[in-house]
Amino acid sequence: MRWLVLLLALVAGGCATPAFSAEQVRLTIEGEAVLDAAGLQARAEAELSYTLSFGYVARTGHDPVSCWFARTGEAFEVDTRLWCGPVQVPGTAATTDWVPVPLKQVERSASGLRLEVQPAQVPPQGSRSTPVGKLVRTDGRETSADQGVGEAGPDFLAVLPDDGQVLDAASAMVRDDQLEVHVTGYSSPSVWPTAEGDLRAEHGVALRVLRVRVTRHGEVDSAFGQTPWRGWLPQPPELSLDVPGRRHRLPAERLPDQGSALIVYTVPVAGGPESLVLDTVGAKSLQQRVEVPSGQVVGTAPVVLRRAPGPESISVSTPVAVGTSAGSLEVVRARLGRQRPVSSGGQHELATAGPGMALVELRLVGHGLPSVFGAGQTAALVTVTVPGGQAARQVGARYGGDTFPAAVVFEVPEDVRAVTVAVAAGTVTLPQLGAVAVTGGAGVEVPLDF
Repeated sequence: MRWLVLLLALVAGGCATPAFSAEQVRLTIEGEAVLDAAGLQARAEAELSYTLSFGYVARTGHDPVSCWFARTGEAFEVDTRLWCGPVQVPGTAATTDWVPVPLKQVERSASGLRLEVQPAQVPPQGSRSTPVGKLVRTDGRETSADQGVGEAGPDFLAVLPDDGQVLDAASAMVRDDQLEVHVTGYSSPSVWPTAEGDLRAEHGVALRVLRVRVTRHGEVDSAFGQTPWRGWLPQPPELSLDVPGRRHRLPAERLPDQGSALIVYTVPVAGGPESLVLDTVGAKSLQQRVEVPSGQVVGTAPVVLRRAPGPESISVSTPVAVGTSAGSLEVVRARLGRQRPVSSGGQHELATAGPGMALVELRLVGHGLPSVFGAGQTAALVTVTVPGGQAARQVGARYGGDTFPAAVVFEVPEDVRAVTVAVAAGTVTLPQLGAVAVTGGAGVEVPLDF
């Protein structure tokens, strides 16, 4: 009775299956007849109604959603699964996907195999699932799994390569220390052309298109790949798109590490707020939300994460002498953010800025200095002052195989636009050199007006 009620709901929702032919074909599995194949199709369609109603998949294509057997051999030999569609798994391409529904054997007799429908195996967001070969129904009709694109229903969301189509200008940004996403275009088209055909929205929903430019700092920033790590490794952030009534996670594997992509999705015709959501997970988790296409920040967000993280390279130097060797310490990159990896007892951990503060990481390269493992001794001599002359607190460093650390990390006010870096005088004990004096010269300004 339960599946019958669900099937009626499926039909009412536009997912009806055309009436079966009075002449049924003989479907087989391993040569044995499949008993009540039409009933299996109907029960699988009832199961699929759950995935549609909860937004796990969306209607798409030109045909009503229904369940099919997949031919695996001669005549009507079929797979031990039904394939239900055409649908679209949110986060995949704009073309059709199919949801497999396993069949469990419950009885074998001289008449054939009696099977039972199992729960639908809905692919994870961003993952496609498609049968191999022709799809067939009990009335002998056949169709291909690849049906291109058609009408997009509720909860449709496709992540597509950027093909350069013109969109209205938009400006929104959300970032943390590993991922930066800018919205650069937005559109509400009645039809969207794709390589596989024109995409339209079905009745009751409307199309939206976002162009996003992605920079995955965690993939190119060597700091986040440091080992060994204390506790959990830095977790990749999670990007989502919120639309009225639904949150769609945007699969990282569908977005470029560096470059642009298009997000094509549907929303109710009544409209409502749309926003990008960035979840920084793991240690000191954080959620940020920004409306699209306006770029308005929803709620509160650290001021430093509304600024750019900084250029990939700079070059400012301050003089320094280690014993009889006089040289310089060059800042080759300044990174501004909320979290940075630092060394801790031979391992690495994530430092996080306090409320109203930011972390500035200065990458360092020594010139004309002894090549010894002295970073653990000299790190404390590197100083940073903010405008007004106040000393910034050093929260950590990352050591390398040289006299000074590979990077030093300081906590500064989140709206700071420049800092001054210098080397304080002191005596350190270095391998092979013993106790040596370290002296510095005038500090040098590092611009942070990003």
